[in-house]
Amino acid sequence: MSNENRANYSRIGLVLVAALAAATATLVYLGGAGNGKEELVAETYCDTAVSGLSKGSSVNFRGVKIGEVKDITFVWREYPEANDEDARQVLIVLSLDARMMFTRRDSSPEEAMRRYVEHGLRATVVSSGITGLSHIELNYPKIAAAPRRISWHPNGVCIPPAPSILDSFSDAATRLVNQLNDIDVRGAWSNVTELSENTARLTENANAFLEAQKNVVGNILDQVEQAGNSLRLMADEIKENPSLLFRPRDAEPLQETR
Repeated sequence: MSNENRANYSRIGLVLVAALAAATATLVYLGGAGNGKEELVAETYCDTAVSGLSKGSSVNFRGVKIGEVKDITFVWREYPEANDEDARQVLIVLSLDARMMFTRRDSSPEEAMRRYVEHGLRATVVSSGITGLSHIELNYPKIAAAPRRISWHPNGVCIPPAPSILDSFSDAATRLVNQLNDIDVRGAWSNVTELSENTARLTENANAFLEAQKNVVGNILDQVEQAGNSLRLMADEIKENPSLLFRPRDAEPLQETR
């Protein structure tokens, strides 16, 4: 083989290597590494069915896509130390764009996410309509609920699930039933009965008192009526003889008229 042929083969090999490197760089760029994307891995869990959710499903924060579902498994597979109740929880690993969560006041995206969780950030599996597909929605629910205590130690940031409407209604109904069970119905009914009996006795005593004082009240009314008649007669006499206001009826005649 001549030196000229070897040189041609070398040029062809360099071109192929350069083309392969360019293709690799393009794929990396399109995959997200080329635009400076930094991955923030977070977790959430739920004890309900996650039908329609799969790897690659979008993760939205207030409607804005900030990542995707990286993995779906069970808690017991990732955390063997979890108790029996927690082990059956569905564990959802999230791959988030750290640039979407990082702010200048935070030292790291993890710190920003933990601060959001402390202020009530929760995760919900949301169905996307008639397609049957689902996605993860991160938001601040109106019904504030403290996260349940878990029996495992998450590897990264853990975003608690938001309580569903059915769970909230069930909890409210349970609290109402417990409060009704705590009420002493017999004691309350006994108090009502005792109050009714005391009211009846008070009414009887008032009627007896009024019956006993009927004559006294009648005499007082008669005297008041007599006094009123006397005042009426006196007023008529004064009207006919106004001088009675200054001198008695049988007063002695004045010296001038003796």
